[in-house]
Amino acid sequence: LDSIDAIRNGRAVALLLATFVAAALVFAFGGLLARVTWFFFVVFALLAYAVLFYGTNAVGMMMMDEARGQPSRPMGAALLGSLAQSHRLILVMLLTGLVYLAGLLALALILFLCKLPILGPMLYIVVFPLAVVIVGLAMFALPTVIFPLAAPAVWSGAGVTQCVSQLIAITRKRLFTVLLLMIAVTFIAGLVGILIGGVLLGGTAITTALSVPILGGGGGPGFQGMGGGMRGGFGGGMDGMLGGAMGTLGGMAGGGSHAMAAMMGGSILFAIAFTLPMLVYLRGACSVYLRAVD
Repeated sequence: LDSIDAIRNGRAVALLLATFVAAALVFAFGGLLARVTWFFFVVFALLAYAVLFYGTNAVGMMMMDEARGQPSRPMGAALLGSLAQSHRLILVMLLTGLVYLAGLLALALILFLCKLPILGPMLYIVVFPLAVVIVGLAMFALPTVIFPLAAPAVWSGAGVTQCVSQLIAITRKRLFTVLLLMIAVTFIAGLVGILIGGVLLGGTAITTALSVPILGGGGGPGFQGMGGGMRGGFGGGMDGMLGGAMGTLGGMAGGGSHAMAAMMGGSILFAIAFTLPMLVYLRGACSVYLRAVD
């Protein structure tokens, strides 16, 4: 539950939001240059990924500081730390892939031994159930341990081989504990997202309902489309609310200075709201990692 406190870290919110905006702008610029040649699109897409990768890891390091009970580092220090250490995460994933590949090759070699006459079928009686359990646990560990906790291991300052050894140890000793904790973290982050989304959708509906009669005359067809979208949302429950939000965005795109202003302001607001559940998830993953290696 301490992961919810992450939303109060204004510097982390600002850095994550800036990361998303910067990555989107770089990617959009690459899309414009794609008209010239696809080479520029590929280059700027990779740059956008790099911005997203290093920026998110910088936020993760700030969350790790909080999870350890320390004040989160300044944004500049977090970015410098990310530039110096985040590449370890790529190396951890590559080394983990090599470990999995070596395991598959070893299993294949053992299965070849099971082709031996007489001894082979007897050996397969033991090999088959062991292989099922080991391979099953290894595959199960990917989404439950490797992917969620590899980044927190790097954020804690561990080296590449140390990260891999820690992940293997967690898989061997605390796999199901980590699984339950990560399910709880994901649920809490999702609940935060639902609550924030409900607040924003309700606020958007009422604000738009008041804006349409007051600004509708000067807002152009875009604002009228906003009103229609939100009225449809009120009439159809949660599904209608989501559909109404889509109608609102469609109405905004229809034109009108007030509608465009609302679209810009609303986009910033919803972008901020999207960062909060992600911060909760990152903080929760850090807490789970620290508990798993304790």
